[in-house]
Amino acid sequence: MPTIGEPGRAAAEIGARHPTHHPESADHELSECAVPGAQIRAASVRGLMHRYNRKPRQDRFSVCYDDATATMLITVCDGVGQFELSHEAAAFVAADVPRAYLKHGDWVTTIAEVNERLTDFANRAAERVRLCDVPADPRMATTLAAAAIRFGHGRWSASVAWTDDSTVWLLGEGRWTPVTGEASGQDGDGLHSTKVRALPHPEPTLHVAEAEMTGGALFVLTDGIGEPLRHARQVQESLAQWWSGPPDVFDFARQVGFARKGNLDDRTAVGVWFDPQ
Repeated sequence: MPTIGEPGRAAAEIGARHPTHHPESADHELSECAVPGAQIRAASVRGLMHRYNRKPRQDRFSVCYDDATATMLITVCDGVGQFELSHEAAAFVAADVPRAYLKHGDWVTTIAEVNERLTDFANRAAERVRLCDVPADPRMATTLAAAAIRFGHGRWSASVAWTDDSTVWLLGEGRWTPVTGEASGQDGDGLHSTKVRALPHPEPTLHVAEAEMTGGALFVLTDGIGEPLRHARQVQESLAQWWSGPPDVFDFARQVGFARKGNLDDRTAVGVWFDPQ
């Protein structure tokens, strides 16, 4: 795998491990597609700590395109690690957000509906049959970052929504610009990590922003990449160089899984490279 800075011992010593007890959860997931005006690459990689502990990859993503409105829907979800079934919440939200957004056309209504449906899905977690035993604590939760991108007349615009520590970034002329803000604070009701207010939630926190450019690229990331990108110049420079244009999808997946000391979480990135021509 590519390296950024000091790779650390875990990257060298933790290789392929036993499969998890969740057959629906692949270690890696990747996709590539193209629409008029853009190239898309997406990859999700199971983190070293989850491999070591035989836990499933808790990140999920979805990429959808609506021909009628020329709208690209990107959704990235990061299951909250303290709950055993958070990968199920992440998968549910990644699959349901595009449907709800194309139905309603705004993020507030979309996330309210998805949150309500996820609440029902989570409440029935213990009823579903699985290969593995239902954990003693069958709760689940996930963060969310999503972008609805529209193309036209040599420009693109994106409506972005996020709940917590998954982030959206612009890359142009080798410089990274965050579209999303800092993660929200703690709650106290159990459905959070030390940094996030996750879904499902009785009063979900939602942030919305708009972006518009004539070129460059947009990336939707879980915090396995977003945090080192925010804080480490080496990561900013390496990813800006690797992702100055759309790479081969298998190269992109390897780059998403870069080795760096202390960065052991799942990694997910969806990149959209815009072509004004």
